[in-house]
Amino acid sequence: MTDDAFLNHYLSPTDSSKVFWESWLSNHPDKKEEWLAAQKLIEAVQLGLSEYVRTYLSKEAEESLLQRILITNAESDEKEVKPIPIWRQSWFQVMAACFILFLGLKVLYFNKSIQPESVYEKQMAVFAEEKLTEKVNDKTTVDTLKLPDGSLIYLSPNSKISYVNNFGKENRTVYLSGKAIFDVVKMPSKPFYVYANELVTKVLGTKFEVFSFDNDKDVIVKVLSGKVSVYKNPKFDKVTVSNIEKLGVLLKPNQQVTFSREKEFFKKAIVEQPILLIAQHISKPTFIYDETPVVAVLDEISKAYGVEIIFNREMMQSCQLTSSMEEESLQDKLNIICKSIGTTYEIIDAQIIINSKMCQSN
Repeated sequence: MTDDAFLNHYLSPTDSSKVFWESWLSNHPDKKEEWLAAQKLIEAVQLGLSEYVRTYLSKEAEESLLQRILITNAESDEKEVKPIPIWRQSWFQVMAACFILFLGLKVLYFNKSIQPESVYEKQMAVFAEEKLTEKVNDKTTVDTLKLPDGSLIYLSPNSKISYVNNFGKENRTVYLSGKAIFDVVKMPSKPFYVYANELVTKVLGTKFEVFSFDNDKDVIVKVLSGKVSVYKNPKFDKVTVSNIEKLGVLLKPNQQVTFSREKEFFKKAIVEQPILLIAQHISKPTFIYDETPVVAVLDEISKAYGVEIIFNREMMQSCQLTSSMEEESLQDKLNIICKSIGTTYEIIDAQIIINSKMCQSN
């Protein structure tokens, strides 16, 4: 421990001192315990643990060792310090981080500024010189709006709608970006139009829902009651306005249409959860059957949900059903019926097609 080479190595090791002492320990394995004990004593002196040190060294030896440690540390401090590269200095790193943040924000702003104008914004630009009323729902809940004609709009969050201030005097037209349910007051002389991205929905008086966010790939229209006509906005089509409605889709309750904005085609279907369409003066069907002809069951379901069910009446004339389907959905009812008679069904263009087969008569 009193060896200068050992002390210098312990306090300020170098590559050459490491090689030397590793070799020395390898050649003198019996000295390893003394080596470790010497290390502990130096640590004890550095920490001021005099009681521990005094068990091995005299007071004079301890003070001498402490002086040598201080001298060695001072010599190490006087050695030339390598300059820190500028890119590793803290002030440079902070400035670099700020520059990267600034550059990122600038790129984000630039990308945002060059984004193409949405269909809704293009539509609003047409009315630049007219006074418009715009309602924006920036809340987290549905906002209920009442139009001058008494029609109601249930505007979903992150959605907005606009209409001219003289709404209802000449026409009833609104422009939608987002999602909304419309409960339209019936006025045969003034149809109600909803412009949503590339689609136009025309109604006389009904309740329907439109999904039409700016960045969505599809526009969806669902009918809750009444009938609606959905077609492509003439401004985004090459055909004449007089023929445009003929190329659209007519929707009834429990039906929906999905318009692909990219491929520009309509896909008509039944809504995911069809509801019963029973007039107030008509009692609700029980959907309880006891050896009831399947033909009669399908007719009752078709009328209750307002959907068209296509099947071969002659082939299924002898089929019967015994079942209770009071709480089942439309899809579950169809599954039960088809399973009972050993057949299947499919939905094509909002029509339910039963793959008809003959049943054995009792």
